[in-house]
Amino acid sequence: MAQTRKYPMGKPLNNLQGFRFGSLTVLQLGEKQRQHNGAWWLCLCDCGTQKNIPATDMVQGKISSCGCEHTKRIAKSNITHGMSKTRTYKLWEAMRNRCNRINQDYSCRGITYDERWDAFENFLQDMGEAPEGLSLDRIDFNGNYHKANCRWATREQQANNTRANIFIEWDGKCQTRSQWEKELGMRPTTLRSRLKAGWPMERAMKPLKWVAEGNTPEPADEGTQ
Repeated sequence: MAQTRKYPMGKPLNNLQGFRFGSLTVLQLGEKQRQHNGAWWLCLCDCGTQKNIPATDMVQGKISSCGCEHTKRIAKSNITHGMSKTRTYKLWEAMRNRCNRINQDYSCRGITYDERWDAFENFLQDMGEAPEGLSLDRIDFNGNYHKANCRWATREQQANNTRANIFIEWDGKCQTRSQWEKELGMRPTTLRSRLKAGWPMERAMKPLKWVAEGNTPEPADEGTQ
């Protein structure tokens, strides 16, 4: 267990001297590079570089080298697939970042990705290049990122596939509220207003024939209130 010592102001901090984090060995208490960021420690990287690094970033696993490892990975990626500047690569990178951020929505919900997808080449093999205008989407939005649960989807498909959506089963079909409004020719929020007002489902799901006839105001007997 790490010992503690104090700043002159009396704020306790873990004594990380001599500890090792990845390629970093902690030498001594360092100089802060930014304000309000906790303790910084002077570290020696295996490559020979000395650098001041925030304690929290090392402890949480965010930083494990002076930056040389990241540079090596980027160089290796460029040599291997030459796609580090492509849209597909950036979508893959964003997916991994969402899952790896500590105390964020995805990590708190336990959402992660297939270990194979730590390597961009495997992701590319499973999903192919991102088609123009499409983004990476999970079919089951509570599931993880893996080949069987992912697809390239439009913005509309992604918007209809979130936890915030309300699904309505009607006439043997299950769709989001906005999808029903679109299919039935309703204005956005019409169905929501009807259901909120307590309309029976039979009446709430009635298509608006006046839309097809070119009318803009909604008749009183079919109002949204």
